[in-house]
Amino acid sequence: MAESSIDEVIAEAQHGRVKVTPARAIEMAGQLFSRGEFAQAERVCRQLIAARADSSDAHNILGVTLARLERMDEAVAALKRAIEINGAPASYHANLGEILRQAGRLDEASAAIEQAIRLEPDNAQAHNNLGIVQYERKEFEPAVASYRRALELRPGMAEALNNLGNALRATGDSKGAFDAYRDALAQRAVYPEAHNNLGTLLQQDGKVEAAEQELRTAIEQNPRYIEALNNLAQLLSSQKREIEALDLLGEALKLGPDVQTLVLTARVQLGRNNLEAAEQAARLALQVEEESTEALTVLGQVLHDKDRFEEAVEVLDRALKNAPENTEALNFAGVALKSVGRLDEARTHILKALEIDPAMYGAYANLNDLIDFSEGVGAELFERMQAIFEAAPNPQAEELLAMHFAYAKALDDRGEHESALGHYIAGGRIKRAQLGYDEPDTHAFFDAIRAAFPREVFDERKYAGVDDERAVFIVGMPRSGSTLVEQILSSHPEVHGAGEVKHLSRALGALRDHFPSLPKYPQMIQEITPGQLDMLGADYLKALREGAGEARRITDKLLTNFLFLGLINLLLPKAKVIHTVRDPVDTCLSGFTKLFKDDMPQSYDLAELGRYYRKYRELMDHWEAVLPEGFMTTVRYEDVVADTEKEARRLVDFLGLQWADQCIEFHKTERPVKTASLAQVRRPIYRSSLQRWRKYGAGLRPLIDALDGCGHGAGAP
Repeated sequence: MAESSIDEVIAEAQHGRVKVTPARAIEMAGQLFSRGEFAQAERVCRQLIAARADSSDAHNILGVTLARLERMDEAVAALKRAIEINGAPASYHANLGEILRQAGRLDEASAAIEQAIRLEPDNAQAHNNLGIVQYERKEFEPAVASYRRALELRPGMAEALNNLGNALRATGDSKGAFDAYRDALAQRAVYPEAHNNLGTLLQQDGKVEAAEQELRTAIEQNPRYIEALNNLAQLLSSQKREIEALDLLGEALKLGPDVQTLVLTARVQLGRNNLEAAEQAARLALQVEEESTEALTVLGQVLHDKDRFEEAVEVLDRALKNAPENTEALNFAGVALKSVGRLDEARTHILKALEIDPAMYGAYANLNDLIDFSEGVGAELFERMQAIFEAAPNPQAEELLAMHFAYAKALDDRGEHESALGHYIAGGRIKRAQLGYDEPDTHAFFDAIRAAFPREVFDERKYAGVDDERAVFIVGMPRSGSTLVEQILSSHPEVHGAGEVKHLSRALGALRDHFPSLPKYPQMIQEITPGQLDMLGADYLKALREGAGEARRITDKLLTNFLFLGLINLLLPKAKVIHTVRDPVDTCLSGFTKLFKDDMPQSYDLAELGRYYRKYRELMDHWEAVLPEGFMTTVRYEDVVADTEKEARRLVDFLGLQWADQCIEFHKTERPVKTASLAQVRRPIYRSSLQRWRKYGAGLRPLIDALDGCGHGAGAP
């Protein structure tokens, strides 16, 4: 009679109809383990151990089985018992080492695997596993040696080749890593992990199309490979293909609530300025892993962008308690601390990030308003930036964008203004190439606004407007003194400074969502009804009042509201508008030297910026001609610098408020500030920014020519 198959014996044994020998029981347990039937494998092992407590093989298989069931402490105990019974088999020590590694006990794991190698020096798998432990301990050179030894013992070992690629990559040997991944794929036709690793390496080297192909192959080979889905989504997002990225991340989330997937979703939504969705994704990630540093860091960024500054600082501080040397958290904590006026702490955080990672280029730019690059640590940073540019194979590479602006500011601090302008121009060129800006279309938009709001619209108004006088709009060009004006006014006890809020544009978007046939602005003015204006006003005021308490006046400092002043007057006739102006060349130059968080596409080419300024000035001249008297006043930055109290009193009177001495001590106000001028308004008035443009020489000629007729100071280069 033929011997029964393993399957038959397993079936009979599970029903208690046959007794098996210890050897056959071990065979059964191994077969069940290899099939992934871990619960049955555990039961067979325990039955055998109950009958023969000294069966080291049973304890060994039980240990690896319990590890698959994620019962790591029990797994380690079972393997240690196997070794107590019989310490000779190298495989026991190797298995113990791998499970200790999975449990994060790397020192113990290393000791166990080294013992396996002493018992069996030619065990290729043990050398490979030792390399994995060394890699996780960031001992990359020893890991490379371990993988190479494994390959000497077993040439063509695909797993060791893939791992070797990871270790070589960590040592900076991209070419060696590329070759190792390719060799691994030559040995194993279906190897999604190697395709994934090769894809991320190709992306790192800027070979985006090839990277995408490798990552898609990894996903084809394993559609449930969450890491590859995440990596492809990250690549697509970097190529401005956010919708495709979000679709992929959605597919990944169908497989389970993965922290990395949710963090990536939050980052993509943050990049799209979809702050509600970004916050939701970050908080879902924290439900999965309560103290995830990445999730806390991205949540901190979202909260900062939502102007919830103190919450942002608190969340980022929590991230740093978990990971004190996480450079991203340090950098963004510095940004958040700047916004709440804790400038010394902000400087400390950003400097620490750069100490850990000198190649964190964006952090240099975040120091621009916190440090003087001509002395002390600033001089050291200047030398470091100088070395980075000297070593850069392509100074126009996108990754050097922020560095150009930081280095230019450093050159300014050192009095090398014409060289500084060269780097501002270089950085602007990189940024401008990333943005879509249709100059004729933008200029036509300005003209359409003027055409939509002739004087008759205000003289013969058909809508009484909302009876509310709290809104104060501060408008103008960036870097025209608007933040200073808001800081002065918000120091008044009856004024709440809301900052650069986008309430009006969002309310307009919501109105058009509700009435899809309503034309876009400014054409909508021809068709908008009093009822629709009521909805718009109520929506805007509800958002504006949030957090303002009982303040009599609330400032809205979104500068581009100058585009909507006619609509604002129809909607809120009792509102006030403060138009901030400054020398046109100084205004444009100051804007040109800033890397804005929002796109501001007209700001990165001197000639385009000058022409944009002229169109803005035309529109403001139009508003001054047609809007009712008393609705708007203009304040010159130079006048505020010359006599701060006089201008402050005039503005407070314009708002119908009693004078408060706090307004001339604006730099002591602790309200959060997020604009590019956040550091300046923490200090008393200074005069060094007046006529700044004169330092930069003939390089400003494109701007001067474009501004022709706008009335800048005499003596243009």
